[in-house]
Amino acid sequence: MNKIYLVFFSLLLLLLFQIPIIKKNLIEFSNSVKSEIFNIKKNIYEKLTFFSNQQKKIKNLKRENFFLKKELAQFNALYEECKSLKYFNVIDKPNLLFVRTISYAALPDFSQIYINYNKPVLSPKGLVYNNLAAGIVVKNFGKYSLAYLNSNENTNYTVMIGDKEVPGIFYGKKNIVRYIKKFIPLKVGDIVKTSGLDGIFYKGALVGKVVEIKQKKLYQEVKIEPFYKKLTPDYFYVVEKNGTIKK
Repeated sequence: MNKIYLVFFSLLLLLLFQIPIIKKNLIEFSNSVKSEIFNIKKNIYEKLTFFSNQQKKIKNLKRENFFLKKELAQFNALYEECKSLKYFNVIDKPNLLFVRTISYAALPDFSQIYINYNKPVLSPKGLVYNNLAAGIVVKNFGKYSLAYLNSNENTNYTVMIGDKEVPGIFYGKKNIVRYIKKFIPLKVGDIVKTSGLDGIFYKGALVGKVVEIKQKKLYQEVKIEPFYKKLTPDYFYVVEKNGTIKK
């Protein structure tokens, strides 16, 4: 009996669907339902996409914030480090390379330092601070190099004394200029400068002033008071090629 009712009901529905007005309304209703379902799916997708984008933005902002904090910390460290640069004079010359001190090389010897100079050192290179001859760079170890200050006994380079530019050789630690020709007049107070003829410094970097003159058998020798007296070496120029500095 139930099957008969089911068949009857099915036939009735088929007949109803054939009526134009009913068929039209059913199609419109079906399309309306489909459209509503599509809109719901679209809204859900847009909200999910928006949420996903917000999560990515938050993640990116957190990453940017981390790097900004890191850069700020590095900047603050550099700012503290560069405070002493207010006493460092810029020398506008292409053959000078700005470097900083990394550490002392052989404590308790304060006359040897490591600097962040990362180029080959085939021969000694001059070390300059505010146009003052401070020492020489003697050996490279890849990312850093070893330098001797004027207070080291292994530091030596050619110099010239006074207005007549009398030649001699400066020796560190003892602060002596040797091998000066005899009978050339010198006087206490004469200024000693680098000659630049040995390829270590440019001509004219200040070394010191004469405080004592000694007559040897074959040559003269002078004691000088060095101009570079900084107790905590920090920044320098490395003289990569010598030349004449413009004053």
